[in-house]
Amino acid sequence: MSSNRLSKKRQSRAKSNRRVAHGFKHSYSESDYRDHLVAECLPHFRTIRPRLLTWFRQHRRDFPWRRTFNWFHLLMAEMMLRRTRADQVLPVYLEFTRRYKTARSAGQADSGELDELFYTLGLHWRSKQLRSTIQYIQDNYNKRQPRTNLDFQSIPGVGDYSSAMIRSRLYGDRAAAIDSNVARFFARVSGLEPHPENRRNPYIIQLADAFVRGKYVRDLNIAIVDFAALVCLPRRPLCQSCPLRSYCATGKKNTSK
Repeated sequence: MSSNRLSKKRQSRAKSNRRVAHGFKHSYSESDYRDHLVAECLPHFRTIRPRLLTWFRQHRRDFPWRRTFNWFHLLMAEMMLRRTRADQVLPVYLEFTRRYKTARSAGQADSGELDELFYTLGLHWRSKQLRSTIQYIQDNYNKRQPRTNLDFQSIPGVGDYSSAMIRSRLYGDRAAAIDSNVARFFARVSGLEPHPENRRNPYIIQLADAFVRGKYVRDLNIAIVDFAALVCLPRRPLCQSCPLRSYCATGKKNTSK
């Protein structure tokens, strides 16, 4: 038997063992298995949510785009923040919102003026994309505000994360905004192995959807983002001082050493 076939058999056996360990038989589907694992996390979520929100009220990072309900400004902030640090975005956002209150006013600006403003964000394609987004909004949402996920994702440059973040902030929609940092948080809480593509993992998506609910939906997405940035760090999470460690698989493991 070849080494590749042997490796695949071992992986399959290991997966079967994991399912049996959780009370599952080999015949169960991946969807059933995910449902079972999510159900195991739900009791912890009922404790983690209020603890996370308590932490957030004390340690939240204050940015102007978190205080606005101008949907155009909020959308532009989300696009500026993509792959760019918040402290780098801050002066550009403040100047942009000072000059342009609506997509119409931004759409009437000279392209050179916008390029100069966006240049400091880096990534040279960003300026062209932002101008394309502004033009689309001016043409399609000049007299109405996007409301649904379909509305927002029709806008060039807006994906699942930005749509969910904006809708939860503006309308209180129960929409989980999942990027690599948020996925890291849920992977650690549930004990899932780290992986660069965890944000696309159906299990992580199901966990996040189960977590972002309740009275404080508007704060939960941002609370997870801040917690991942300040406590649940990529390389060295601060498990010893983490207020969620007793309910987190990784926290329990790291603090029991």
